[in-house]
Amino acid sequence: MGQLETLAITHHTQASQQRVEAADQLASAADADRDITASDLARLVVAQSVYGWWQQVMDLINGEDLDGGEAVMRIRHRAEQRLIHAQPVCYGDLFSQAMAQAYRQAAQEFLSATRPLADALKP
Repeated sequence: MGQLETLAITHHTQASQQRVEAADQLASAADADRDITASDLARLVVAQSVYGWWQQVMDLINGEDLDGGEAVMRIRHRAEQRLIHAQPVCYGDLFSQAMAQAYRQAAQEFLSATRPLADALKP
């Protein structure tokens, strides 16, 4: 396993931990009969979505035997396309708008986390 695969595993593990922490925080609030806030829910949706981007990287590495750099670059392209072709946030009910924004935020976080790798891999 190369350095890029190890980096992908590290990011995937961190994203998984953040997803679990966000879910635990939401569950704890519900168990304690505290109000669940929009920021609690947004944190969970963003964490779940960031995890999803890293899971796609891992699926390419493990399922298609791509090296870590190629896997990250392919998923970066998907994230970029998601942002470029996303529907406007100004339409739909508030929940739909919030979910769309959370998905955009997750794609942006994934792109930010992988930018140094993309810059290093450019010819």
